[in-house]
Amino acid sequence: MSLQQSQSLSDISAGEFPEHTIAHGVRWICVPSETPETIHSFVLRWNGQWISGDRFARDYAAGVMLFDSELAQAVSRFCPSRSDALEQEIEAHAAAWAAVLVAFEAASFRDADRETLLAALLVELRQYWSQNKPSDAAHDAAILGRARFYRALQDRTSHLESVTHIVNSFLRTLGLREPIAPSALARHLTAIFGYRILRDIYRLSAASRLRMALAP
Repeated sequence: MSLQQSQSLSDISAGEFPEHTIAHGVRWICVPSETPETIHSFVLRWNGQWISGDRFARDYAAGVMLFDSELAQAVSRFCPSRSDALEQEIEAHAAAWAAVLVAFEAASFRDADRETLLAALLVELRQYWSQNKPSDAAHDAAILGRARFYRALQDRTSHLESVTHIVNSFLRTLGLREPIAPSALARHLTAIFGYRILRDIYRLSAASRLRMALAP
């Protein structure tokens, strides 16, 4: 089975990283390319009820899609003259997936449970990524590659620093740093990224603790 893996800083070529970025203890996260069969028998508590792993994947992915869409809409609202829609789409998908990886790593799931859930999520999100075009391996690879880059910007000593690094890189990639982009856009993206990551860390941590308490 092939693996999509988060890169450590040493895996990223010189010049790709902003000079001010410092990542602490970036850890590998393995995500199987296909949903393991165990997802159907996987059970965890989410939103006040016990649900199956595949139900969780659908529900959680729906939230990621809304967040993804909010990123794209924010860029369009603040910078309506942006013309490279494909680049913007790839970067929004990648940054949203990176936020998922950051939140899942901070939760205390066992490695096998984390891999199972992330694989199921990736299946749901790939359908969303290809909704405006036929499934394209190169398109998916571009999104996952950029997500690995954003994921590697994580500062494990501070989730808020992680958010700042990801947002700054997202804007820089799209050519939307000041004076081109208004500071309001950076503040808005920092706020929604911070809320998304911190809220999901809290919710996923609670789910992972209950999962570990009940699982053999």
